[in-house]
Amino acid sequence: MKRLKLLLLGFALMGAVSFPGSHAQAASGGKAKVIGYYMDASDDYYKAGFQVFKALATNAGWQVLDVVGQGTAPEQIDAVENFITQKVDALVVVQNSPETTSECLKRAHAAGIPEFHLTHNPPNEPGLAGFAGFDWVYDGELAAQSAMKHNTKKLIMIEGKLGQGTAAGQTQGFLQGYKKAGKDIGNLLDSVGQRGAGGKDLQVVFWGSGGWFADPAKKVMQDAITSLGPDGFDGAYVQNDEMMTGALQAMQEAGIDPGKYWLGSSNGKEKSWDWVEKGLVTMDVNQCPTLEADIAFQQVSANFDGKPYKKAVFVAFKPFEKDNLDKSKMIPWILDDYMAKRAAHAFKYDINDPAFRANPAYQ
Repeated sequence: MKRLKLLLLGFALMGAVSFPGSHAQAASGGKAKVIGYYMDASDDYYKAGFQVFKALATNAGWQVLDVVGQGTAPEQIDAVENFITQKVDALVVVQNSPETTSECLKRAHAAGIPEFHLTHNPPNEPGLAGFAGFDWVYDGELAAQSAMKHNTKKLIMIEGKLGQGTAAGQTQGFLQGYKKAGKDIGNLLDSVGQRGAGGKDLQVVFWGSGGWFADPAKKVMQDAITSLGPDGFDGAYVQNDEMMTGALQAMQEAGIDPGKYWLGSSNGKEKSWDWVEKGLVTMDVNQCPTLEADIAFQQVSANFDGKPYKKAVFVAFKPFEKDNLDKSKMIPWILDDYMAKRAAHAFKYDINDPAFRANPAYQ
């Protein structure tokens, strides 16, 4: 019921906004488009994007069928196969792995169904009709720039899901951000995951993975504090806001003031605006699945209309600290807030805007 109310609110706030193909389809009496939408896990990031996509799609007169997996490859393959059997008009996938997606793309391509991807980089193979995601390496570089500004040298690194391209990209970006600035980081770029590796300007004193969730990240931070003590580190790069929730809890329960350390994250959820404003977290990046899904919707819509579109897009994001935080310009994760700001043109969302760069890996 709550989800239905949110969707209804979103439709009301969208008012007279129209999208390519929606009115033409209604006027012609054509069959409504059906989208098969797969998410690899029950993750709030994936859910926020799905809610926006479904709101926009419903306004366009489409039907969206969704399946949420539990993080296994067979689930993605089975879901895609079932969508193909149901003869959906397009697939939208948040993948388990590139290898799994490769198999799905083969099946979708053979069935003549375009497949679009979100968040995690899919293989650039026949059948891939579009991809909307973030420049994860640059995301990490932005965190590094903030860390260097605050003279961070002894870092705790709490990555997302180990082996996943998004987490690896953020880690790579952070380390090469120091390297690009001429800092001595030793052999860190070749020693990912190795505690104590680094040089005189940056040493990663503790590595861990929180799997993108609060409780595992809390355990990593607790272990780091136990191992290092409060003086054994001066900062932590915690790669998303849910993990930062756990890290903050661990620090506070240990009697450590988070405001005395450099803490950097990504996602830029509404709660992170308050963290930064209060000085609990130093910096974050407003990097929203809501906007990502909006771009994917525009790609699917253009594909249906036979119009040219950017096949792969780096979705725009914005880093923020206390001194440049402007909540009125931040992009929300909450559906009705996102729709309201979108309708008011409070942020850029048109895929054709130069803010949305083409991803060169998919040309």
